[in-house]
Amino acid sequence: MRVEKSFCRLCLGMCGLDVTIDDEGRVAGVRGDHENPASQGYACVKGLEVHTALYGESRIMKPLKRVGDSHVEIPLEQALDEIAAKMKMIIAEDGPQSLGFFRGTGTFGSNVAIFSWPNLAEVVGGQKFSTMTIDQSAKWVVKDRLGTWPAGKHPFMESDVFLLAGTNPLVSVYCWDMPVQNPMKKLKEARANGLKLIVIDPRRTEMAEFADIHLQLYPGEDAAVAAGLIHVILANGWEDAKFCADHVDGLERLRAEVAPFTPEYVASRAGIAADDLVAAARMFAHEGKRGSVGTGTGVDMARFPNLAEQLYETIGVICGRFAREGEALPNPGVLIPRQPPHAEPVSPARDFEKMPKSRVRGAVRLMGESATPTLAEEILTPGKGRVRGLLISGANPASAIPDSRKVVEAFRALDLLVVIEPFSTETTRLADYVLPPKILFEHADLTFGLEANSMQMPYTQYTDALVDPPAGSEMADEGYIAWALAKRLGLTLNYFGTDLDMETPPTDDYLLSLLAANANIPFDQIKREAIGGRIFDELPEVRVLPPSGNGGKFEVMADDVCAEMRAFATSQPVSETLDQASEFPLQMISRRIREVSNTSCRDLPTARKRAAYNPLCAHPDEFAALGIGDGDECWVTSDNGRIPAIAEGDATLKRGVVSMTHGYGGLVGEDIDYKERGSSISLLVSLDRDCEPLQAMPRMSGVPVRVEAR
Repeated sequence: MRVEKSFCRLCLGMCGLDVTIDDEGRVAGVRGDHENPASQGYACVKGLEVHTALYGESRIMKPLKRVGDSHVEIPLEQALDEIAAKMKMIIAEDGPQSLGFFRGTGTFGSNVAIFSWPNLAEVVGGQKFSTMTIDQSAKWVVKDRLGTWPAGKHPFMESDVFLLAGTNPLVSVYCWDMPVQNPMKKLKEARANGLKLIVIDPRRTEMAEFADIHLQLYPGEDAAVAAGLIHVILANGWEDAKFCADHVDGLERLRAEVAPFTPEYVASRAGIAADDLVAAARMFAHEGKRGSVGTGTGVDMARFPNLAEQLYETIGVICGRFAREGEALPNPGVLIPRQPPHAEPVSPARDFEKMPKSRVRGAVRLMGESATPTLAEEILTPGKGRVRGLLISGANPASAIPDSRKVVEAFRALDLLVVIEPFSTETTRLADYVLPPKILFEHADLTFGLEANSMQMPYTQYTDALVDPPAGSEMADEGYIAWALAKRLGLTLNYFGTDLDMETPPTDDYLLSLLAANANIPFDQIKREAIGGRIFDELPEVRVLPPSGNGGKFEVMADDVCAEMRAFATSQPVSETLDQASEFPLQMISRRIREVSNTSCRDLPTARKRAAYNPLCAHPDEFAALGIGDGDECWVTSDNGRIPAIAEGDATLKRGVVSMTHGYGGLVGEDIDYKERGSSISLLVSLDRDCEPLQAMPRMSGVPVRVEAR
């Protein structure tokens, strides 16, 4: 028996782990690494049980090929030959855009996977899809039409106030703006240092328990609350007037558009107290001087997501909550070196206006990616450019994408469906080929994704491969799969500016060295010194430079944003829909739980014991009004579908709101035991009705439903 240092890769928390390996070379146990300077011993229940997935019954050990209605094992190289031949055929007949490459959150488990898949898509010339455009595409929209501040926002740990909307990092262990390495400890440290916290969420979440002010709004009314906060800030002169004069365009137009969103009006439509809205604006903009705004999927999956996201970000903009001239950045960058930024914004690029649009519904492409909500239509709609082949890495879209019936119908219509996936899922059941990858402790990796997204100190960790894949298996890293397919297609993969040798397969370490080629710390030094995670305090500070004079301006109320404001202002308030006499009197939101992560980890021991199915949660008074008791079976119905559920009272939910955890259920059309697998709330959501017109984002939170006893 021996213990090795590594880190979890189930999410972007990437918590440090002590991994116990037995005398047969198998992982026998995992615990949080108390010596890790970032996570400090923390690991969630999923991470502590992750080793059971390595040897579980649902793990796919060899490549599979569909023959008739079942799968048979075939050698890896044969599978790659056949896949490449079908890709060539599709390209020859309909062009490369008829191939789609889908990347999911499962690729967080391998930086090689994160970058290899889009690299393959680019050299092939195919369309890129990802989970980002099905749950947080609004963030990319806003970056493109509001503008950016390269020096970054005020760091969470150095703030005296912070506003978080629609995010619950104490459970999700992820947030764009808050450290998530041991998130509870970080939050308590920040609170002890005087941080004031404002949380906006329809549920009194674990995060909201720590809030000084909790605005418990109706789902889908984030735009109203954000507009109301801006109204109060501007009406009282609490904005940073000099910052706005220097760096903001459209302030007076913004003032005019938020004028109708008085505290009283916002209170009536969002279901909050007017005094609480004013108090939140005062706490953030007047009493607090440092600190910004962060949002999560709760904002971006509800109605008017682009507007809501933009208005929340605008709060930080008009208050000037960014690193200023002379300030040191909290992380000069270990793997991603930061160049000294200037204290000025970069104007909106609006690249989505310049890229080719989808042939269905004219949905825009964001950051080079096609809109995932249109994927099923891209497959099912005849004509030139129809997606005929789909290659998926680290995702289960047959379960995760809304309107599962349409998605499954589309996947069955493909000429080629390839899935890189270690476990049996709803999507692998439909695949023509399944290629099992090495996972977790079976391959080398770096915490690159962590630094790229949320790390606020000069930290990184390297892990070597600690164990071999299970005996008798045949698995391949995503890096090899991408390389092998490119080779068969006569193409050359380019990895971070370096053309790969297409005669010799690249190792994980070689690809990681290319990823870290420009790092502040040499890759070989990281391999030696960061095995248990290390903070490189010796790195020189990177300070914000004075304005260059060539900077741009934030655009806080462009024409399209103004049009969305007026459309929202005339839309029916959610508060007016909560009438038991109406067809769908309740609002459904999704929720995260500690035991599962999206569609992953449902078969880990604790999940099977504590969360085998996803109950329907509502305030006990809500169930009482419906004549439904705890544990009663019920139906949840929307205008798109009906699913079974079991009632579970939850006093943290606002009246009029119900919630279920997403990612449950089984393959559409099959008889599923609800108590064994739960229900898919994706069936309640339509992909082509009630969608954001710009990027076709469907309403996935605040879905109108009714609940009835079974």
